[in-house]
Amino acid sequence: MYVTAPGRRSQTGTPVGHAAPLGLARAVHQVFGPGGPFGNDDHIYYPDLMRSYGTTCPSGAFEGRRNSFTDMLTAVLPRLRPYADGFDLAVLAAATPDSQPGFPMCHLSNLVPDAGLAFAVLDQGLVTAFTALQVLANRARRDGAGRLLLVAVDQSVLLHDLPVPQRLRVARDAVVVLAFDPVADGGRLYPPTSVPTVSRTPEAALTEVLAEQKPQVLVTGAGLAGRLPPVPDDTLVLSAPPGQPVTGVWQEVATRLPRWQVDGARVLVADHDADQERLATCLLDVPAAGRR
Repeated sequence: MYVTAPGRRSQTGTPVGHAAPLGLARAVHQVFGPGGPFGNDDHIYYPDLMRSYGTTCPSGAFEGRRNSFTDMLTAVLPRLRPYADGFDLAVLAAATPDSQPGFPMCHLSNLVPDAGLAFAVLDQGLVTAFTALQVLANRARRDGAGRLLLVAVDQSVLLHDLPVPQRLRVARDAVVVLAFDPVADGGRLYPPTSVPTVSRTPEAALTEVLAEQKPQVLVTGAGLAGRLPPVPDDTLVLSAPPGQPVTGVWQEVATRLPRWQVDGARVLVADHDADQERLATCLLDVPAAGRR
């Protein structure tokens, strides 16, 4: 029988209703090549699954290769140590289905000696990782959770014939993992904010956020491609690589974080999902070396 224990009282000292920033301890990323072959039973399991939903698998789908969520997570896990040795909560974020039956977070629980709760956030489009970060921030605020993991994945193999919006199509398999710890000094990631864009444009919404946050660096995702408002001259704009709808912006963060930790940076990460009509933003404040 599964029993959920009462949540612990927060030890962060943050007032109720206000989420404290998450201490960024580690950020790793990896882009993958062709991957491995499909399993012996996949050509039976997936067509049966698709038929139950009234669709089919593409012709020759199982003749290629794949990188499953589990493959990608397992590959970067050693680079996360010591933060891969135990966590209170891990959340996987993805906008595309996996290419392997099963659930990678169960595998993660087997690999990590002191594993806490692990689950996934899906069907949130381009802002999936922002939603996952909000879940992590809420858990830290309400339950005093300490070590947290965000696992963002993009997986390119499609095993169905249903239409996929171009902005959600994955061109390359990739994973980004952000590890958080209350005592980490690698940067402070503030909980994401979500702004509706039903009655105004994403450009107008982003203009307000830029005026409020005054970032030195703006990292934008696929949903803001060609939709940026005028940006102050002293703000560096970084665009996520195409074909990585979930991992793209966070790959930019992981790649540039070592330099930011030397020089310091105030970074705004932003993306817009047209289906949900909302702009998601997240502020990362990285102190310069010697100021921590």
